[in-house]
Amino acid sequence: MSDEESDILYEVRDRTAIITLNIPKRLNALNGAQYLKLGKFLERANNEEDTVLTLIQALGRFFSAGANFADNDMAKVEMSKLFSHEYWLDRFVARNIWLTNLFNDHKKILAAAVNGPVIGLSTGLLLLVDLVYVHDLNKFYLLAPFANLGLVAEGASSATLFNRLGWSKASEALLLAKPISGQDCYNAGFINKHYDGKFSSTEEFNEHVYKELTDAFENLHEDSILQNKQLLKLSRDQAINVANSQEVMRGLGKWLEGVPQTRFAQLAQKEVKHKL
Repeated sequence: MSDEESDILYEVRDRTAIITLNIPKRLNALNGAQYLKLGKFLERANNEEDTVLTLIQALGRFFSAGANFADNDMAKVEMSKLFSHEYWLDRFVARNIWLTNLFNDHKKILAAAVNGPVIGLSTGLLLLVDLVYVHDLNKFYLLAPFANLGLVAEGASSATLFNRLGWSKASEALLLAKPISGQDCYNAGFINKHYDGKFSSTEEFNEHVYKELTDAFENLHEDSILQNKQLLKLSRDQAINVANSQEVMRGLGKWLEGVPQTRFAQLAQKEVKHKL
């Protein structure tokens, strides 16, 4: 199996669809094609006829380090295209709206087995998950470094950070680009359960979360689960949808102005300090 075939894995086990981020050497940072693949797998899981749960997990030290700019794809693009509406409508606006909507509109139980830190767009997507299980609070944090990159919030995180962590922590995350610790996330009620890092490997942790979740819904009525999720979503959907559309429009403006492009160049040359 090639690297492209194995970077994100998909399988169905009994009544659970499992999506695995399998790029540990890059801390599960995802390029544009990989975010697209993640979305397609989530769409596939949503349409599975015999599943109740969709579980997203990862291998290695990080759950996801966000967008992977290490490939330096922008350096290969003609300058005229790099500041064009066409380029960023395709590479940024359409992708972010679509991916955020897929996470928000997922009709099954959407859970995450979180093995480590989460950064950037992946933070926004994790905040849309129903159930969050963390291996080790001390090694987990959320980081939304958009202000450090000359960007604005992504993945509807301008709504979900406030909704799930409160105004004060959302302000630290988005206005100051500060990492939010695992303990703070747990205290705010964002994390359902943590395990004090007791498992000897990420694989063992992932397997435990899978078994714990499948045991939890084993004797429950499937249609009641799915309808209850729809009822829960009624109170949040409007805020998510407004945030998603506003974020991409303001983000598009930043890319057209060339602000993130300049910040990435400065970070590469160590002219400014990255929050990582």
